[in-house]
Amino acid sequence: MAPKIDLSVLKTPGIPQGEADALDTIDKALNSSDDSVIIAANLADDLRRLVASSKSTSAADTLLWNLWVVLLDVVKVVPIEHPWHAALIAGVKNLLRRGGRVVELEDCTLNWEDLPDLSMYIFDKWADPTERDDHTSDDFETWKRWNSFASQLLSKEYMDWSILPYWEITAALEVPLPEDPTILECKIWVATEWLRHCADLLYSEMTCEVALDENSMASIKPGPLCEGVYPQSLERWEFWRSRLAQLAGEKPLGEGEDLGKGDAGQAVSSALLSRIKQAITAMDTASNNARGSDSNE
Repeated sequence: MAPKIDLSVLKTPGIPQGEADALDTIDKALNSSDDSVIIAANLADDLRRLVASSKSTSAADTLLWNLWVVLLDVVKVVPIEHPWHAALIAGVKNLLRRGGRVVELEDCTLNWEDLPDLSMYIFDKWADPTERDDHTSDDFETWKRWNSFASQLLSKEYMDWSILPYWEITAALEVPLPEDPTILECKIWVATEWLRHCADLLYSEMTCEVALDENSMASIKPGPLCEGVYPQSLERWEFWRSRLAQLAGEKPLGEGEDLGKGDAGQAVSSALLSRIKQAITAMDTASNNARGSDSNE
């Protein structure tokens, strides 16, 4: 049985009542069972009831914001390997899939299938700690948890932060490698997390042959090592795979080519090497599945 995590540390002095209520609701659901499936179901049900108790649409909207603030704070402190991490993701997926108005009032247009306000909060707080000079190892772990959460919610049914994988993959694979091995590990870990969970979606976008407008192109612009490549193209996809293969030592460097450091790159840990290979496998599976689907049409 996984150890319990004390979430009371998140109940700081002066915490808004809505956040306190959301924290109590989440804490109760997470401790309701040892079965993550049951936890996820209870979490979705309890959060729906909490928001549905709002007396007005405005109050519901405020409570939703409080809910996401607290839920993402919980994501920050729950290790990825702990069953609560998967339960939190599954619980939010349950909210999305069941849909329905968040409160049964005539003027309410907020629907659970949109996860209202969640993407706004995600973007507001999205900040890579590896870009700061004052980062800590705890910051890196928190960043990994956020990316794991976000990458597993992104799907064809929920596309509100579809630019995030481009940002994080660009930061890891389309720029010179950082000298600091801990920063290198964090950036590659995050990029591989997005590829492991979103390879099918990303491959679909890379091969959709839809012209992007100027703003869309700017938002997912490739990095300097991939300069001149169209933002959504098979060429960019193949660059990512080639870059990962080089990091894994599976692909020799071509003449005049390097990993952004002027040499064959840095050695990576066995754990990170495993993740890189998993990402490559996910990419190959996505492309093979798409080609198989095309041939059957």
